[in-house]
Amino acid sequence: MPLRTSFTEICGIEHPILCGGMQYVGYAEMAAAVSNAGGLGTVSALTQGSGANLRAEIQRCRSMTTKPFAVNLTILPMMVTPNYHEVVQAVIDEGIKIVQTAGNSPDRVKVGVNGESLLKMLKDAGIIVIHKCMSVKHALAAERGGVDIISLGAWEYGGHIGNDEITHWISQAIAGTRLKVPFLVAGATAHGSQIAAALAMGACGVEIGTAFMATKECPIKQGIKDAIVKADEKSTILLLKHVHNVGRFYRSKLTEEVAKIEEQHPGDFGAIAHLMTGKRNLASLRETGDPDGGAWTMGMGAGLIHDIPTCAELMADLVGTAESIIRDRLTQLVVPASRL
Repeated sequence: MPLRTSFTEICGIEHPILCGGMQYVGYAEMAAAVSNAGGLGTVSALTQGSGANLRAEIQRCRSMTTKPFAVNLTILPMMVTPNYHEVVQAVIDEGIKIVQTAGNSPDRVKVGVNGESLLKMLKDAGIIVIHKCMSVKHALAAERGGVDIISLGAWEYGGHIGNDEITHWISQAIAGTRLKVPFLVAGATAHGSQIAAALAMGACGVEIGTAFMATKECPIKQGIKDAIVKADEKSTILLLKHVHNVGRFYRSKLTEEVAKIEEQHPGDFGAIAHLMTGKRNLASLRETGDPDGGAWTMGMGAGLIHDIPTCAELMADLVGTAESIIRDRLTQLVVPASRL
């Protein structure tokens, strides 16, 4: 039986699992495979680079699935700033019903020609807005701003994790007592027991990235998938601490070199910029498959990844395990009080 939550009800999906909108990974075939398997697939807008390219990618995804899928819009400091208005307008014109925003809170980002916020443009178009953030403080602010769902990351997450060194075990439990809107546990999830735990802490689902990278349908090179399978929970490294944009990356010769330079030149992004380019990451993920070729993000959930299944197989295993734990293991723990 499917796990029915407020997330599945709001988004019209079968399983409470969102595929993260990963740059250079979130292409149409990835999003369609996840959606066809019952989750919510995501097309990465910034991967496409322009509104015209995004329109084409959305249309390509629609040719592969009739199920709901989302578009991810990430608003973070980057070397080349895209035309956000053009990208958002493409999303609206293509009739997308679900958008995940990340980075700056969408009610504070002005992208409209008349100064409208990103959130206003999306909500005026009737779009469900899932906002990803890395602290309960920012989640509460986004909730006040009017987003529909929160995707809450924490320290174990692969990607930009914010500046708070707080783990999921604490952050999600606090969110469960303070947030009023539905929320997802974002990152470091690759086993069904974690989904059961997320639901127990008040979440309505999970967002998964690294585990979907290691699937057959994921359009990245086999060398990257193999590196994820060989990795464990210690195979990541934190970078960009000194420029207040800390993120978790795959530990490689290149990322260890970045960390070394950062310590020698704290706060000087220019000293590491040549090693942190999108061009390097694109080549590593999509062209060469060399895990040492770029600084690509990976979560600590890699320690739970041991094979390369299809998206449908991964989803069935995750949800099946979670259902079994909830139905069989947890219910048996509640027993009548002794009358002795």
